Amino acid sequence: MLWWRRLVICLCALLVVIICYVLPTPTGLSQSGQIMIGIMIMGAILWITEPIPLAATGLLIIIMQPMMGTMQAAEVFSSFGNQAIFFLIGAFIIAGAIEKYGLHRRIALRLLTFFSRKPKMLSFGIMMSCVFLSFLVPEHAVAALFLPIVTSILIALKVTPRKSNFGKICMLSVAYGCSIGSLGTLIGGARNPLTITILSNLNPPITVSFFDWMLYSMPVVFISFPLIWGILQLSFPVEPIEMEQAKQEISHQVHTEGKLGRLEVTVIGIVIFTIILWVFFSSHLYYGLAVAALIGSILIFVSGALTWKDVEKRVPWGVILLYGGAITLGIGMQKTGAGSWIAHSLFDVAGHHTYLIILLLIVLSILLTEFMSNVAAVAILLPIGLGVATEIPDISPLMAAMLIALSGGLAFMLVISTPGNTITYSSGYFSTRDLLRAGVVSNIVCIAIIFVIAIVYWKGVLGL
Repeated sequence: MLWWRRLVICLCALLVVIICYVLPTPTGLSQSGQIMIGIMIMGAILWITEPIPLAATGLLIIIMQPMMGTMQAAEVFSSFGNQAIFFLIGAFIIAGAIEKYGLHRRIALRLLTFFSRKPKMLSFGIMMSCVFLSFLVPEHAVAALFLPIVTSILIALKVTPRKSNFGKICMLSVAYGCSIGSLGTLIGGARNPLTITILSNLNPPITVSFFDWMLYSMPVVFISFPLIWGILQLSFPVEPIEMEQAKQEISHQVHTEGKLGRLEVTVIGIVIFTIILWVFFSSHLYYGLAVAALIGSILIFVSGALTWKDVEKRVPWGVILLYGGAITLGIGMQKTGAGSWIAHSLFDVAGHHTYLIILLLIVLSILLTEFMSNVAAVAILLPIGLGVATEIPDISPLMAAMLIALSGGLAFMLVISTPGNTITYSSGYFSTRDLLRAGVVSNIVCIAIIFVIAIVYWKGVLGL
């Protein structure tokens, strides 16, 4: 982007905040709330257009709040120091160790050996492997891992980019599998710990453990995964392919991995130990998930499996800064009443129809995530969803938050929507039109899945 375009976009975004500062406030909204809405719109503009890095926008959101007088500086910066930040840091360090020793690659290749007999089964195995690994490693890392593995298989099969439906399905299976799998645990996507952080700052606070999150999210994962795979098969009928070369390529890559060394075994043991802490003991530790993550990361250092230079290379610090800005935005929207005011305004359009509001939250989350970082989209919509929960007795804050958080991970239509879409598009095996073709139907199906699960499972069975 040219420098003058970046400047114009930034000035326009800041102008929105200034306009909100000088305009008279509407009934039911404080001036601080109106300014926070301006800061939210500013963040949305910058996150969508990206004239500056996403992390820089996160920092700008943090400093704009005390500068415009919406919140005290000490209060804003204390929000950035939330335990969820340290959970992310610990989780990224552990994921860095997994990446350094290629453990996720070993798991992926072993899984693929069971699905190499037929083209359809191989694409199923690719998607299933991406779903599973996204429970343990952030989705962007899984997509980056699978790109060279799948590319080497397609080259061995002499698959022509963009002309082969099998090539399209395999690459889209990576992108969509990573997105679906990122819903399953708190590790898969940064929006997940963001959600439980915002909930923990409510009055009274709502605590969601690692196991609780899985209890709420796994039905969405297990239902959407095979259905989305089926949509890909219908969208791109697979041509006849001889799979012997694929078997040989996968076997060759498995063979080159060799045997596990001492440090690899050590990392596996620490990862298992940390997951046990998260699932069974995090609710009993003083700082819960963050302490468990940091215990695991310190053990990684003590074992000698990772150095600080490794961490500097592998931990996405920009994501943490983006995440910090998203947290302060959500808390600011909440405390100034801006989220509740927007939610109340929505009722004037949609009415107090519970099912319609649930559907509206799902659709808004998915559509907004198509155009911007899912962390940013969830940060913008969470205060609105929690405001909805205060207005409608049939929708609890926890249910509203889960609707937005899970919907915010299911963006299938555009290249910019998720890291998985962007990474796999770079392979050249599918076009933007192919992505849109499969993505529109996939999004509609996922909207229906989350809606039904919200009504039947969360509300009917769990009583959210």
